[in-house]
Amino acid sequence: MANVRSPDQKNAKAQQIATATWQLFSQHAFSDISMAMIAQQAGVAKGTLFNYYQSKESIFMTLLLTGYRDYFRELTAELMAEPVATPAQLKIRLLAETRTLISDHATLVRLNALRGSVLESHADREQTEQGRRDLYAANLALGRVVASQVPTLSVAQASHLFVIQSAMISGLMNLSGLDQFNQTTLNVDFPAFQIDLAAEACQTFGYYLDGIFQEEINDSEKHP
Repeated sequence: MANVRSPDQKNAKAQQIATATWQLFSQHAFSDISMAMIAQQAGVAKGTLFNYYQSKESIFMTLLLTGYRDYFRELTAELMAEPVATPAQLKIRLLAETRTLISDHATLVRLNALRGSVLESHADREQTEQGRRDLYAANLALGRVVASQVPTLSVAQASHLFVIQSAMISGLMNLSGLDQFNQTTLNVDFPAFQIDLAAEACQTFGYYLDGIFQEEINDSEKHP
């Protein structure tokens, strides 16, 4: 008789594989990780991986989308427990979250830098689309909470803040380390290429937030 797994068992096995991949990516570059390594780390046969993910890129894309989805859900819960009341308070909170995202979710930030250039070429389209739907729902729920606390922002604007935050971090990360090659330091002196990721991401995002909040405040004063 065939060993037929229940939906819960399938989800647990898929999560087991994803967790093993996350552990490997926290220590190795994407290009150095093979499906054989993932299978060994997960304690499954290599062929078993393809019952859940069609490619290595599909596993990493799933990790990226579920990682940000869970981060948005956690932040939503935190804002509901400790709400903000003004644009100034929200700015302080968002900049603190920017630092937290970079320091405490470094693996997730690294993953995001791979999305367009690496993962999409071989990730499963249907799996990716469903993951993005789930991520969008989590982002929208977060936006609703932020907009309810800071009424000068619409839900769409509040939700989009986190897209901009992520884009700024990824952009700066992609431009950092230009004095290195393949994780080794080049024999060059490029001081202008050096980037303090957390400091400069907060500075750039802070300028963006000032512009958004001032625009919204001015608009609310014109149309009370």
